[in-house]
Amino acid sequence: MSKQPRDDGNDPIPVLGLRQGGGHQVPFTDTANTSPQISASVRVITLHSNVDCFIETGDSTVTANTTQGHFLPASIPFDISLGADNEAAKNARFVSVVSTSAEGILHISERE
Repeated sequence: MSKQPRDDGNDPIPVLGLRQGGGHQVPFTDTANTSPQISASVRVITLHSNVDCFIETGDSTVTANTTQGHFLPASIPFDISLGADNEAAKNARFVSVVSTSAEGILHISERE
């Protein structure tokens, strides 16, 4: 059974809520920084940065870089899956972020 919110006809609405206490702020510069561990039950997160940056997801050793990282433009919220494994805890649990020069803050919202 879906845990999604339901409309007046009791049909699931395909939207995930914000996990209480699941917001993170990750300051970064041109040196990569890694997020706190994301809850083992979370499969989707929303990312938002105040400056252009590059990200990577993975385990606690993940390190983003500007040549092979995934580009996240400033001020555009972006939802990502933490992996395809059916067991959420086996997917990525960390996000690493780096910029080319500017200091910034990556906001991470855990979704469920």
